[in-house]
Amino acid sequence: MRRALLIVAKAPEPGRTKTRLVPPLTPDQAAELSKAFLLDTLHLARQLAWERISVVAPAGSATALAPLLPPKVILLEQRGIGLGDALRHAFASQFAESFSRVVLIGSDSPTLPAAFIRQACAALERFDLSVGPSVDGGYYLIGMRHPHLGVFEDISWSTASVFAETLQRAHALSLDVSTLPTWYDVDDAEHLARLRNELRSSPADLAPHTRAALQTLSVVAPAASASV
Repeated sequence: MRRALLIVAKAPEPGRTKTRLVPPLTPDQAAELSKAFLLDTLHLARQLAWERISVVAPAGSATALAPLLPPKVILLEQRGIGLGDALRHAFASQFAESFSRVVLIGSDSPTLPAAFIRQACAALERFDLSVGPSVDGGYYLIGMRHPHLGVFEDISWSTASVFAETLQRAHALSLDVSTLPTWYDVDDAEHLARLRNELRSSPADLAPHTRAALQTLSVVAPAASASV
């Protein structure tokens, strides 16, 4: 069984990445944090020891991203119009190279448990799809054992209905779906505060790049978190 892991990422450039974290961060701080997230995600990916790891990024990202990638990690340029096209082409490229398990994650969840990815792959022995829902209504992971690329069609991307619509598409295609535990992306101040709290109570070797980046930042937590 040949396994491929796809990681969706953007070049960590000020003003173009993690813009919903500005404020409380400055554009430069947000870019540094985005870089740290990617480095920790790559570290997680290499621990899995899968046969292929690729970073899927928008066109023009090579100059910024290539120096961050470990040896043997491939940079794939996004193809098509919109996120749905990009995901469809990314999965199709891996199945075209005879990978039998393809799993995609984002680079916005630096503390994502490796166990969730292993669980997703194991579930593909019996299910057509593995999907990990995010607390914001999207998903942090999607995996498949055959190119069921129709699950990326007719989705309202970047909305709170992405996960629900994906399940509806899977049902319409008569696909069996395994749902993973819910996790979170760090896209706004609320989830940045959650990340900081998680790291305070976690082993020091969890997400070391993110931990180091946060230590250099002066972050104001959202007012709502004061009552938690």
